[in-house]
Amino acid sequence: MNEAEIYEFDLNGYIIYRDLIAPADVTRMNQLIDADQGGNFPHSFGFLNLDPVFMDLMAHPRTLKIMRTIIGDWLRLDHTYGLQMTRETEVRDNLHGGLRADHGEHQYQWAYNKMWNGLIVVMYALEDINPGDGGLICVPGSHKANINSYKPPVDSHLVVNPAFKAGDMLIFTEALVHGTITWTGAGRRRALLYKYSPGYSTWSKADALDPYLEMAQNDLQRDLLRPPYVGKRTPLEFPEV
Repeated sequence: MNEAEIYEFDLNGYIIYRDLIAPADVTRMNQLIDADQGGNFPHSFGFLNLDPVFMDLMAHPRTLKIMRTIIGDWLRLDHTYGLQMTRETEVRDNLHGGLRADHGEHQYQWAYNKMWNGLIVVMYALEDINPGDGGLICVPGSHKANINSYKPPVDSHLVVNPAFKAGDMLIFTEALVHGTITWTGAGRRRALLYKYSPGYSTWSKADALDPYLEMAQNDLQRDLLRPPYVGKRTPLEFPEV
């Protein structure tokens, strides 16, 4: 991340990068998910085991370079899932997340001239999300709020509904107050969420990624799937971008 990008993430708690996934790969991923769902349309779905292309996205060189700045050399994949919506999808409009007093996984702080984060969400859009379509909402800057007992209503002027195109990547910290509102777009919403943690911590069960180890194609992917620990943990060998 350059200085302007670090400033934007520090200011807002989220940042959008354009064109992370090539159009041909977006098409292929949608086809794989459609085939797996067989005409069904669950709001939340798994995808990491469907094809190596999703494992490759887990270790995307540009994404990992950004994660290196946000989390550091000791990062790991924590868990993944997909989200999709249409106008018919029933969703309870909500805001959640934010700083957590009971544990450090939802955290954001600045010390020693760098940021320190807990759980980070990387969301890849597989369909366009236009202004006002619905889906993801958030309160910019709330990751640094000093009052965590209050969340504004979803229609507050403090709440934004970020727009991004298929192939774009949106990154936010779980310390950011965020949530979901009803989808009003003409098409469907579909996004893939990869959540990364520092190497010492986990949100999901420590063995949750074990089933995917046999799909790993190289040491980098295997290292991202390692369980959380501290002693003798080696940093990632980050790929060149």
